[in-house]
Amino acid sequence: MNRMLLADEWGISPAPHLGDTYFTCALAEAFLRAHGGRRVLVIVPPRLFPLLSLFPAGRIDPVDPATVEVPFRQGLGFRPGEPFHLRPVMHLGHFSTVYRGREVPFTQTYHDLLELPFPSFARPQVGPEIRAAAARRLEAAGLPRGRTVVLFPLSFSLTSFPVSLWTAIAGRFAERGLAVATNVAAEGDFCLPGTAPLVIPVDELIPICELAGTAVAARSGVCDVLSSARVDLRILYQRPEWEWRPMPGVALQWDLAACGLDDAATYFRMGSAEAPASFVDRVVERAP
Repeated sequence: MNRMLLADEWGISPAPHLGDTYFTCALAEAFLRAHGGRRVLVIVPPRLFPLLSLFPAGRIDPVDPATVEVPFRQGLGFRPGEPFHLRPVMHLGHFSTVYRGREVPFTQTYHDLLELPFPSFARPQVGPEIRAAAARRLEAAGLPRGRTVVLFPLSFSLTSFPVSLWTAIAGRFAERGLAVATNVAAEGDFCLPGTAPLVIPVDELIPICELAGTAVAARSGVCDVLSSARVDLRILYQRPEWEWRPMPGVALQWDLAACGLDDAATYFRMGSAEAPASFVDRVVERAP
């Protein structure tokens, strides 16, 4: 069934990734306060629909892109009843000019596209049913509360560390008597050797990791979702500086606090000449 937007509805389409969808949902409440309207329709693939439940005050509803028959707005700006893309990469030329010579958080681009002051993020709210489902999932996987390390080795924007390094990290945690799990997209997907596969729905990321105790992730959208979680979060960068620089002359900031999010994470940046064994030691021993 095709979906038309009403005159007082906003239709926002982020890139179909976890972090982009999270930012859109976290900004929806502020967007409605600033610009009016009845609700925000977040246009994302169905696999990301559960993420919207973490922002009950945002007056947001999911919409499958395949059902939208209204043409999307082209260029900058927005108006109700007309869906638009919240994708900074579509406006790199504009941002390169506006930000040139500055150091800015990459999440500033989302705020500027929505004409919101920085930062305007709402914090996610995890309901009791989701927490109960997460507890059952962890128990069913045989993973002990407070003694489990969940690994998130993949990133869409960052070059991944080799499997050998992640396997070494997993092995070192296991030597310390901790259970180690790999987040996988679906049953049967690749899992790091020596770890338990764990399929985590996006709305259960926060409670699963809080129950587990420790999460180790390449810098990705998972880190954004976990920014407010009460968890030992360790974020890995493969280079001392972020390697993706889409805006010439602009130094983008990627750490959670710089991006306007809660930040209790520990960061590990691998030196260009650092031996992998040294980096693994630092990660496992929490020595940034």
